[in-house]
Amino acid sequence: MKYYRLWVLAFLLKFIGSAWDASYHFKYLFEEYSIPHIVNTLGFALGGYLLFKEWRQSQYMDKFSRNLITIGYVLFLIGIPLDFTYHIAYGIDLTTWSPTHFIYYIATGIMIFGVWRGYYLYTREVKPTWKSMHTWFGMFLLECLMFPNMQQENGAISYDQYIHGKSIASQEILELISDPASQIFGGIPEWVYPIYSVLMVALLTVLIIRICRDFTIPAAAAVLYILLRFVGKAIFAAVSYPTSYVPITLILIPLFYFLFRKTSWLAGLAGSVTYFLVLFAIHKYDILITPPLEWWELIPVAIIGTLVPVINAIVKPQLAIKKNKQPA
Repeated sequence: MKYYRLWVLAFLLKFIGSAWDASYHFKYLFEEYSIPHIVNTLGFALGGYLLFKEWRQSQYMDKFSRNLITIGYVLFLIGIPLDFTYHIAYGIDLTTWSPTHFIYYIATGIMIFGVWRGYYLYTREVKPTWKSMHTWFGMFLLECLMFPNMQQENGAISYDQYIHGKSIASQEILELISDPASQIFGGIPEWVYPIYSVLMVALLTVLIIRICRDFTIPAAAAVLYILLRFVGKAIFAAVSYPTSYVPITLILIPLFYFLFRKTSWLAGLAGSVTYFLVLFAIHKYDILITPPLEWWELIPVAIIGTLVPVINAIVKPQLAIKKNKQPA
């Protein structure tokens, strides 16, 4: 199991580097060789070494999983020069929603899924539980899906600091801001945040339950994600880096599937609606600084939360993961 523990370490380094990078860009201009990029690269390099070992002698995963990870690595490498070119062309980068960043997200998601698939097959004789590395891989995939939201979550606090004259951004950043509300939030419409969150978390939750046949893993993955976000927030605050709103209400979506013990439309509806109502209350009564929200966003949130499990029930099981598949 040491092989997969090293993969957890590799993705954890990428997690740390990415979170640090998101905070970094709310304080400083883009730099190719910033420390967050170096930390991320260390995780990337460790994973590359583990992948290379598997190519030399296949021991811990099947060929399809290995090839998936390879595709993710190649796509990520393609994204690097494209992202640098994007920064050169557009200069300041205060949006996690840029096209080149989505190449990174897709590539990283493919890597994580490939490793997770390999681990699933490698441990196929053991029933998946929240105590296993399934929780870690679920958390890493959740972080990858949620990363674009860092724009709104960091932006909410940075914007509040800016309008109250307490911004901790560098002078270079402040001089380039002409439209704070748009630039700090990356020009992304407010309604994207809750709708995207519910869609991604619900899809991942249902997928994990469908494959692992366990209701605790997605909930445990969400708890681990939120815990690590709080750890990061505390560290960034201690060193005077921009902090973000931690999406604590995300846990409510997998929690309702756990409580209902089925991937039903009612569990999806209850989880998504409760997620939004609690988040809206936090925003409305200034309990915490959250991304902007409007009441009407509850409607698409409820619809999406309901549709995800309904579509899941309609779609036939796929053969992407086979229990009887033997590692090559």
